Amino acid sequence: MIDVEAEALKWASVYTIPTAHGSLGAYDGEEHAIYLSNRLSPTQRRWVLAHEISHARHHDGRCYGSRNHMERRADMEASRMIIDPLEYMAAEKVYDNPLWLARELDVMPQTIFAYREWLHDSMYLRV
Repeated sequence: MIDVEAEALKWASVYTIPTAHGSLGAYDGEEHAIYLSNRLSPTQRRWVLAHEISHARHHDGRCYGSRNHMERRADMEASRMIIDPLEYMAAEKVYDNPLWLARELDVMPQTIFAYREWLHDSMYLRV
């Protein structure tokens, strides 16, 4: 697990701002800036920041749409930034429900779904 706050500063300036309802964060490639909602809990902030770091690393442009390839990649990379594989394996032995796993690992449920998607995809890459 990495320090996402420190990692973000390697890729972009980070600003916490008031945002429209429903907007959690964004990456602006022209300004090399990550914008985060001032309404995020620490757990949400870590997830959204890790997600936006992925966009910054790949110099993504606008990527509206929840399931386009850039969003999918950003979710999977974010999950790998904030989930420790050993902690995940230990928690998964106790909990099979993604919501309980998220609570145990102090991550957003989306983090668990994205991590599982990455695990699934990476299994097929090994074959």
